[in-house]
Amino acid sequence: MTFIRLLRPLHAALLALCTAAVTAAPTPLAAEPIQAVRLLPGEHIALDGTLSHPAWQRAPVFDRSYEIEPVRGHVPTHATRVQVLYDEQALYVGVTALDPEPQRIRDPLVRHDLVNRTQDFVVLYVDPIGARQSAQFFRVSASGSTADGLHTAANDGEDFSPDFDFDSAVSRNEQGYTVVFRVPYTSLRYTAGSSGRWRIMVGRRIPRENVVLTLSVPLPREALSFIDMLQPLQGFEPPLEHGFVQLRPTITLRHTDERPYGEPRDAGNEIKPSLDIKWRPRPELVLDATLNPDFAQVALDQPQLSRNTRFALFLTEKRPFFLESSDLLISPTDALYTRSINDPRWGLRATWRGEQESGTGMVLHDKGGGLTPIPGPYFTGYALQPANDALMSRAQGSFGSVVLGGIVGARRYHDDAGGSAGENDVAGADAQWLITDNLRLKAQAMGSSTSALADSSGVLRRGAAQSGGMGYLGLYGRTDRTETDISVQELSHGFRNDVGFVAQAGMRKLVANQNVQWFELGPFNQLNLYLNSQRIEERSTGLTVLQRWTPGLWFAAAHNLQAIVELVPDEKSRVQGDAPLLDAHYVHLWAQGTPVQWMPLAEAWFDTGRMADVLAGTTGRVVSGRKFGFDVQMRPLPRLELQPRLDAVVLDNAVEGRWRETAAQLLAIWHVAARQSVRVILQRHSFERAGVDKQAETAQSLTYTWRRSAGTVLYVGATRGSVGLPVTPSRSTELFAKLQFDVSELRW
Repeated sequence: MTFIRLLRPLHAALLALCTAAVTAAPTPLAAEPIQAVRLLPGEHIALDGTLSHPAWQRAPVFDRSYEIEPVRGHVPTHATRVQVLYDEQALYVGVTALDPEPQRIRDPLVRHDLVNRTQDFVVLYVDPIGARQSAQFFRVSASGSTADGLHTAANDGEDFSPDFDFDSAVSRNEQGYTVVFRVPYTSLRYTAGSSGRWRIMVGRRIPRENVVLTLSVPLPREALSFIDMLQPLQGFEPPLEHGFVQLRPTITLRHTDERPYGEPRDAGNEIKPSLDIKWRPRPELVLDATLNPDFAQVALDQPQLSRNTRFALFLTEKRPFFLESSDLLISPTDALYTRSINDPRWGLRATWRGEQESGTGMVLHDKGGGLTPIPGPYFTGYALQPANDALMSRAQGSFGSVVLGGIVGARRYHDDAGGSAGENDVAGADAQWLITDNLRLKAQAMGSSTSALADSSGVLRRGAAQSGGMGYLGLYGRTDRTETDISVQELSHGFRNDVGFVAQAGMRKLVANQNVQWFELGPFNQLNLYLNSQRIEERSTGLTVLQRWTPGLWFAAAHNLQAIVELVPDEKSRVQGDAPLLDAHYVHLWAQGTPVQWMPLAEAWFDTGRMADVLAGTTGRVVSGRKFGFDVQMRPLPRLELQPRLDAVVLDNAVEGRWRETAAQLLAIWHVAARQSVRVILQRHSFERAGVDKQAETAQSLTYTWRRSAGTVLYVGATRGSVGLPVTPSRSTELFAKLQFDVSELRW
């Protein structure tokens, strides 16, 4: 089957989708408003988790809820009541989570940001701008554990990286439990004239035979985003001016002992002070500054299978300076990627959020030390990253159903002598057009100029400037039964974006995905049939870099069971321009469920068939192979959490020899209390060819964490690692103590 023939049914489905969306889009139920009540002068809400204060008796009860999962439209079996109070400092939301079987409530203690579908919890979404383009969310479980983050409508994604200051308390009773949120206005981003535009939504997870999700709004299936139906908050008048200054110094004590194989031992002690400042002179404007930040990874990243691949890996941002209004950095492509900043010495940032216009910009001095990706059509090369000055900025404006944006970025590299090692400049524009409530068009165009070029030794040096361009166009639509996603992206050979994430250049990429859904079909709560396809070709020659089409089946059933059966019957790839096409075909299986209560989540995957060994020889080879793994969360004791994970691949190459790669991690947590934990991490990443060419990386970590709030956190711990040949590795040891705290929070 040719790729063009493959696209014909998708093209027909898209035309049908557009016609249905424009001419017969269903009229969704309206989101009813929630009424807020102001606290009287002198009234103070004590956060004890109960609703016993007299002020709660004056707050109207909103008791409408709608089942979204497992079966949308069913009458909820667990009633939820919502009440809202406010004063000059904060928003208070009280949630009564009724349960006919309170003894079945699942309430294990978990670390911050790990409140998920395996636990009973309630979640509050707040959109102070009221445009339903982004919403801050706050989760609290029945045990009092917390999570927070940002939900962005443009990609309908949740980002748990941002941390906001908020307080909460839980109280258990014979009818279920109650949760009280206190969200200070200093944690919310709103405009001075946004009175009457605030929107909220309350959700609830109930893990029983099925994992139930209820919302306070009737979210239709065809909604493009989870936050499309946020409800108005009536009777609410936030303060017009609510400025503050927030100072967060950090002190890190560190002892390191480096023992490189074949080189002298290097041991030392370090005292590293740093400071983060946040100033909001008015509601719309936030200014950030960081000086000598300590961005050491207190939590080790999960090891990944990365050797038998040709392209860079995307990593999640966790560093506080980059997380202010992180949704503003999102565009149709990964044009801004803050993890490209390795180790800043200082940084300044300004963020503006208005009713129709918003933007953020930052300048930093990066000490370098990382790797700069050099994208090509067949692989991602790398150059050593020297010290540099970096600029990242994005602005956007809303004009009815259209959102227009612009991006400017730059890197100025310095050589060891303090001279210039060249530059990389990028600029571009993007647009999103909501054609109907259920059909969205995205577009982006960017240009670049680069004089920081990699020499033969992988070092950036100034050279003759090279220019390049990138274009993207994508269409996404949904009905109550279908989902369609089609996009095309083109990057010239000279395009490079050192403040973004660009793994390939000099190529053209076409993606077409179609999904059809059924609900309450036999034993399945939901069943999806889908066809995903993509083609990547070199732009100058038209040669195929990658071509794949993938039919699959996804279903959800009782006991939180989800499974995928996917066939990849024809995957063609090429490792370089003069290499032959590698023709792979394999089966992908994946399943996730909740076997028993002491094992709240278990996940496993298995691939088998003919796979590409891209490291074989100079052109690669197709061989018999297997990829498999598992990730299991266990609670053998109420306070003990265990999570083993394994990823592995075996390629049976009869010519060059068998390739094996494994990435394993064991995580153990002892929850001392809701805000204190002791964590142990053991992880190993190894690979070998024919049992001879062996390499391994190991890491062990022991950390005590006390988290008083988002701004006051203490870490004390030790790490140990090794890398290299198993018999003669380089070893490193680190002892550390890190304290971040809020000095003051001044408001006027």
